[in-house]
Amino acid sequence: MTQMSKTESRREEAEAHFRMALANEFCHVIDRTGLPPMAVLQLAAQAIGSIYSEAAEAHSRIDACPCGWRPHPTSDTEILAMALVSACRKRDRQDLGSMRVAGTA
Repeated sequence: MTQMSKTESRREEAEAHFRMALANEFCHVIDRTGLPPMAVLQLAAQAIGSIYSEAAEAHSRIDACPCGWRPHPTSDTEILAMALVSACRKRDRQDLGSMRVAGTA
């Protein structure tokens, strides 16, 4: 397996993991709170933004993480926004309709 395919495989695995975890939490939060889907999705987007802010702050200090990432808030948030828009437009992925029902919404 080439380095590119290893990286691509890890990326696909991470994406599948996040998607499943977030989809499960999405359903759980709707079931627990009774909030409408768009309100829950907005909260999820805000949580992602909050995680970005915390990670960016941790990587901007003098004793920053040695991984080498240096945040660029303007371009980073543009990349995140484009990823969200792109994912919203994709139709070739497994959708919530094909998931096992975990409760009632």
